[in-house]
Amino acid sequence: MTKKTILVISVLISLSLAGCLDNSTSETSTTPQNDVILIDVLNDCTNLEIYTQTTQLANGSIMDTILGVNATLYHAIYSVDAQNLTFEYDLDLDGSGDVYNNVSRGSTTLFIPISYFSNLTNDKFVTSIAASAYSANGQASVLIHIASDCSLLSGVDLGQLTYLSGDFSMYDFTVNDAGTALSSGTGEAIVYVSLDAGDDLSWSTVIVQMKAEGGVYVECTNPDKASAAGCAVTDNDDGKWAFGEEVTISEGSDDLCDGTGTCDIQVKILDRSTNKLIYESNVMSV
Repeated sequence: MTKKTILVISVLISLSLAGCLDNSTSETSTTPQNDVILIDVLNDCTNLEIYTQTTQLANGSIMDTILGVNATLYHAIYSVDAQNLTFEYDLDLDGSGDVYNNVSRGSTTLFIPISYFSNLTNDKFVTSIAASAYSANGQASVLIHIASDCSLLSGVDLGQLTYLSGDFSMYDFTVNDAGTALSSGTGEAIVYVSLDAGDDLSWSTVIVQMKAEGGVYVECTNPDKASAAGCAVTDNDDGKWAFGEEVTISEGSDDLCDGTGTCDIQVKILDRSTNKLIYESNVMSV
C-alpha cells in the first residue's frame, strides 16, 4: 500500500470521528432542563358561601337568585430549581388564568359562577377548577373539585338558579285537643300540633304562637329554650320538627285556660327570618 493511499484513509477516518464528536456535543448543549415544581392546594370546604341576589316579588314572596359560590383556597408552591414562580387559578378551564396570587403560600377567595357547576344527582353538584404554577422552564398543575357536599351547601339545589324562600304553600299542620283536664294550674298541655306536609323544620327557623280566649298571640318558647310565661312547645328532643311529628303546646307560667269552661285556642306558625305566615289554625275549643 502506498503512502498516498494510507494518507487518504487516515483523513477519511478523522473526518468521520470528528463528525460524531460534533453531533454529540451539539445535542447535549441544546437539550432544555425542566424545572421541578411542587404545588398543593387545600379547599376549605366547610367555609363555602352561597352568593345570592334577593328580589321582592309583587305577591310578597322573596326570590333569591343564586349567582355563584365564594370558595376560599389555600395554596403552597415550591421549586428548588427556580426562584421566581407565578401562580394562577383557571376557573372556567379554558387554559388561561383568571385569578393570580404569586406568593409561595397564601389564601385566595374565589367567586365561582353558578353556571360552572354540574349536576351529579338530584342533591349533588360539583365543579372543577385548575391551579397552575409556572417558572421560566417548567409548569405544574392540579385540579380542585368543589362540591355541594359541604355543610353550607348541603340541601341547596344549585341546579335551580332561583327559589322562593317566602313560599310555604307546601306545608300543612293539624291541631288537636291534648285532652287535658284543665284547671287553674299552669304548665298544662293545651293542644297537639302535627306537621302533615312539608320538609322538616329546624326550631331555629320557626316561631310558634298561640292565643287563648280571644286574647293576643304570644310567642311560645321552642323546645331548645327554657319555658317562658305565655306558652311552650315540647317535642321528642330530636332537635327539629320532623315530617309526621306531633309536638305539644302547653301553658307556661301563666294560666291561659283556667278550666272554668271551654277554652278557645288558635295557633300560628311563622318563618323566623322573614316573619311570613306559614300556617294559622281555625279557632278551636278545648
